[in-house]
Amino acid sequence: MNEELTGTDASMKVDPQGPGHFEEPLEWTATLRTTLAGDTSTANLEKHFKDLVGTRDRVNSWMQGHPEDYR
Repeated sequence: MNEELTGTDASMKVDPQGPGHFEEPLEWTATLRTTLAGDTSTANLEKHFKDLVGTRDRVNSWMQGHPEDYR
């Protein structure tokens, strides 16, 4: 799930619409990165599982409201 969010974050940053279009989801993933503090060990990801799921769900909900961004 962390890899999925990292990939989504990277895609939003290079999207032709610009990162400003994805302001909220990029903020959510930045908050998650701060929470994880660069530690992607299994133990830390398990510790922050709710944060991972919550961020994924927020990004997915945002994207459902912006179907033109699904490519």
